[in-house]
Amino acid sequence: MSRFALRALIVAAALSLAACASIPYEKLDAPLPPAVQVADGSPERVALNGRVWDASVGYARRLFYKRDFGGVPFLAEAADRRAAAVAEPDEDGFYARLTDLLELLDDDHTHALSPVEREMVQARERGEARAGFGFVLTARGDDRYVSIVRPGSPASEAGVLPGWRIETVNGHPVLVAPPPVIGRTDQLVFLDEHDVRHTLDLTAVLTEPRTRFETRSLDDGVAYIRFDDFDQTRYDLFTAEMERLAETPPSGLVIDLRGNGGGRLDISGRVASWFFTDEQDYARIKGRIIDTRVTIDPAEPAYSGPVVILTGPSSASAAELLSGVLQEKGRAVVVGGPTRGAVTGVRAINLPDGGLLRIGMIVMTTPSGRSLEKVGVTPDVSIADDWLAVREGRDLPLEAALVTLRERAASARDGADLP
Repeated sequence: MSRFALRALIVAAALSLAACASIPYEKLDAPLPPAVQVADGSPERVALNGRVWDASVGYARRLFYKRDFGGVPFLAEAADRRAAAVAEPDEDGFYARLTDLLELLDDDHTHALSPVEREMVQARERGEARAGFGFVLTARGDDRYVSIVRPGSPASEAGVLPGWRIETVNGHPVLVAPPPVIGRTDQLVFLDEHDVRHTLDLTAVLTEPRTRFETRSLDDGVAYIRFDDFDQTRYDLFTAEMERLAETPPSGLVIDLRGNGGGRLDISGRVASWFFTDEQDYARIKGRIIDTRVTIDPAEPAYSGPVVILTGPSSASAAELLSGVLQEKGRAVVVGGPTRGAVTGVRAINLPDGGLLRIGMIVMTTPSGRSLEKVGVTPDVSIADDWLAVREGRDLPLEAALVTLRERAASARDGADLP
């Protein structure tokens, strides 16, 4: 992950209401150490930089799932770059160089967070209210588009619309822009669908995050479940909803993973277990010292009705594995957009200064051996972006999901098979 891409993830989290990617497997070595405060340009800064650099390179050498680093002379590069990195006078400069080094490994899950960046990400993951302008950003390559505008927010009152591309914040490209601060007015530049530039002064306010779990009843007796993380809290809510639905089975089920950036591998497997009546191969995981199959036992009571999974470019990691496996086994139809293509298992490691290092340790494939890394899941029913429809309050992927479920219900009544 490039420094720009990593910074974009953090800035998007700060500007937006929704969460970004988490990871399929994470283990911390020890309780979070306090961030170390040292003066910029001081000998202490240099010494701390050296400790963090050496720790990061050492963990990558021992843990990264590609023993040959994908053919990249990683250790030689680390040695050549060390002096310049250690000499950086401040945290931002040092972590920029460290992230540039880790980018050589070409793994979206392998990156470093400075202490400040780590706290920002973890505050978001805890669901804490934070400074924001009231819109959600969605990635399309290196560009960031507004996908949701919260009613009554500064962005809404200023006329920001879904589909606008954000260019700069206070003159900085959005990928490297500083995060908003409550009460501070920032100048944001957007480009609309007609390439008309809109320069707006927005004042950040305390913004409540979007709920990370949602259920609804849709037309034709269809149930809808959206969750944005594969963690224990979301799984407990999912279990309660599936048990409730078992009492009055819906005609179909829509699982919305468009904002799900991943989470724990075991949790994603437990979600999948609700859709099978017998033991299933769920994944194959392979790393330096492991090569094994992951199997899942059926949950009770299993749901046997039709399933549609909604995906998009923010669907990543464990969300991709769940979508790909249920698609591969013919247990769900995938509707929406292609997923991100970031499917490795990581270990999260505390760094000496309070930062965080994430190292890709395993590669995960579907039971058939299909790798989703750098590829993602291709939907069975692809729906292109239509920002005008979003502004009208329409959700075209969800509409397509309902059509798909109706077609399958009709097929079942007629005794026909659909692909």
